[in-house]
Amino acid sequence: MKRMITALTLAVALAPAFAADPDPVQLLKRSDQARGGGLPGLTWEIRSQNGGSQAHEGDPPMRLLIKAADHSSLVETLEPLRSKGARMLQVERNMWLTKPGLKKPIPISPRQRLTGQAAIGDIAATNYVRDYTPKLLREEMVHGERCYVLELSSNTRQATYDRLLYWVSASRGVGVQAEFHSLSGKKLKSAQFEYGNRIEVQGKPVSFVSRMVISDALTDAKTTLEYSRIAVKAIPASEFDVSHLE
Repeated sequence: MKRMITALTLAVALAPAFAADPDPVQLLKRSDQARGGGLPGLTWEIRSQNGGSQAHEGDPPMRLLIKAADHSSLVETLEPLRSKGARMLQVERNMWLTKPGLKKPIPISPRQRLTGQAAIGDIAATNYVRDYTPKLLREEMVHGERCYVLELSSNTRQATYDRLLYWVSASRGVGVQAEFHSLSGKKLKSAQFEYGNRIEVQGKPVSFVSRMVISDALTDAKTTLEYSRIAVKAIPASEFDVSHLE
């Protein structure tokens, strides 16, 4: 009997350990940081370029300056010249737009189109952990990299999309690709992400997005967003005060 117990104990000790499934909320929170969400203070620039057979002069390249802190972000248009000075403020789940000629800021939705395939919510700091309820579906390999596939269901009407499939790298903790769906399940767009930038947050290195390519589900239209000039810095609270937009 003693030998049987000893053998059983040894077998259990040598059996392969099966790791518990990761917490999808923590996966989402970590991946948000790599796209400007939930960090104490950060600025960066985005350059957009539209492509595909449907691209036209009405969608010129844009250059934007973004300031973000915690759950707020401010987007200022630097180029093209005709749009220079326009600003979009996001505080929690509320957004406003102001531009030269407007007497006061007007409420806007992150779902509104900004340029090409990019919505306003694609440009502002990403805060998926606040706007979506995540569910871990499975694991998949994407370009040779093991990823967790998350299904994200919006928990607010202010979310940019109703539903997403989001592939998060198991080793790097960043989102590598996404599919954006309507409430009925129709695929609208997809996106690919690259992380060639690095920042330091509280003494720790953090990967930061360097490119996002958003592609239409039905046509060859796409919009490429290039991220540069990333700087970790304190942002005064007054920058996110809607009364200062006037």
